This record gives sequence, structure tokens and C-alpha cells, in this order.
Amino acid sequence: MGDTVLAVSGLQKTIGKKQIIHDITFEVLAGEVFGFLGPNGAGKTTTIRMLVGLAKADGGDIRIGRVSLRDNFPEAIAQVGCIVENPELYKFLTGRENLEQFARMSGGIAPERIEEIVRFVDLERAIDDKVKTYSLGMRQRLGIAQALLHRPKILILDEPTNGLDPAGIREMRQFIRRLAEEEGLAVFISSHLLSEIEMMCDRVAIISQGKVISVGLVTELMEQFADQVEWTISAAHMQKAMDVLRRHKAVTEIAAVGEDRLKTHMDMERVGEVNQALVQAGVPVVGIATKTVTLEDLFLTLTGGGEK
Repeated sequence: MGDTVLAVSGLQKTIGKKQIIHDITFEVLAGEVFGFLGPNGAGKTTTIRMLVGLAKADGGDIRIGRVSLRDNFPEAIAQVGCIVENPELYKFLTGRENLEQFARMSGGIAPERIEEIVRFVDLERAIDDKVKTYSLGMRQRLGIAQALLHRPKILILDEPTNGLDPAGIREMRQFIRRLAEEEGLAVFISSHLLSEIEMMCDRVAIISQGKVISVGLVTELMEQFADQVEWTISAAHMQKAMDVLRRHKAVTEIAAVGEDRLKTHMDMERVGEVNQALVQAGVPVVGIATKTVTLEDLFLTLTGGGEK
């Protein structure tokens, strides 16, 4: 990971009389894929619109490459490449003509840069075809090529895998990892697809109801909820089982998850020892299951089951 490319502090937004973004704070580093995860309606797109200047924040600060978006918008935004919702392309033009048009609007982009970026996004065979003939995945890659032409420090993508088939999603995931690992680019991705964030991102900010409720490495966040064992106990013996588990040093947390099931966080190497303690106390253990924690488990735990 490199230097901080995007620093967001205390971001706030009110629409009408309703505050929809509450004191959002996080930072994105060079060379990382940073996930912005939350259900639809959580405030992801509103936040992104403020990050790229399409909406004005009511409070807080956004710094891109140490430049405040509020104080020096042209210099700050020149360091950003973005696709908000869908790439804006001229479908009646070829892919190359789209890139040439964007290069003219941006200024200072050499023809050699267009050729370089076409190769990078693997559109050499289709670049002279009309965009209206492109698949959704090809249009996404052309949109990213357009966003990368001016060599930004950060690429911001809003739901980049929306509408793609499984092969397209895998291709997009691999491409985004290449941007971070080979080009050293900071990539900021918003998504409601937990599995994609888990496979694609280094760090993640989880947003719920306009508030960031957790930020950290994907692996570290998941480790907080690792080492779970679910015990199936006869309903008549639940209270005794909870008493035994609470007293055992191997068990750090315990919770009932049904009339006949208990969930514990514990030292996995001591499952047999804990089972023996339950049996010796006269508690019939019907089943023992270890649980592999996913980002979905983490998300549901942190958000209390998501939003209505």
C-alpha cells in the first residue's frame, strides 16, 4: 500500500429536512482496492456524487492527493477518474472515436496514450467497431479506459459489476485487481454484492443508513467473527448448557440462535474438551458444527440484519 490518495473526513449531506449522510470518514491508499459496501439506499451513490463534485457536501472535507475538493476543485478533480452508475458513451461512434473525443475535451492526451490504454483494457479487436455493438462488459471496459486516459491517481467505480454475467464479473474483478497491483492505482468501488467485495477488495468501509459503521482490512474484519461453533442441544437442557459454556475458559462469547441452538466464539482446538464438559454435566449434545464466517455474516451482524 502507498500514500493516502483520498481522505474523507466528517462528510455530511442533508436533502430537504432529512440528513442522509452522517459524518462519514475514511481514507483510500495508492495500490489498494477499497470497497464501499452497503445495501441499496444506504447512501453509497450520494457519497460518490460528493466525492466527484456532482453534489455539494454540507459539511466535512474531501482531499484528493492532499488537495481539498472544496478549496481547489480543478486541481483535485484532475486526479480522479470515475464512472458513476453507467459509463457515458456515444453509441453511434466507435470505441476509438469515443476515446479521441474524451481526449480532446481533457486536453494534453497524446495519441500514444490512447493506444496504450486500449491495449491495457484488452479492446484492440473491437476498438474500431461502433459502441452500439459492444456487450455490457465491453462498454464497462471502454468507460474505464476513458476514465484512465488522463492518468488519474484514483479510479472511482459505482457498482461496476451491475448487469454483468458471471464471466463478465470475473473478468472485471481480475481487471480491477490488475489496476491496483500493476499500475499502483487506488481503486474505490461501491457495491451491495458482498461476495464481490470479499474477493476483490483489500479494505472495506461498511455503510448503513448514511453512516460508516466499520472500516478495515477485509481479512481483519472477518477474523473478528471467526472461530464460531454452533451447538445443537435438547431444548430442555438449554439453560444448563449455557451455564456450562459460560464457565468454560475456551469460550469467549455465547448466544442462543434458536430454541435448541447455541453459537459460541471459542478456541477451535478445544471443541472436544468443551463437548466433554457438556456431556459430563448431563447435557445431551445433538450436533456440533463449525462455521466459516463470510463477509455476509459480518455485514448482517454489523447492520443488525440490513435495512428495511
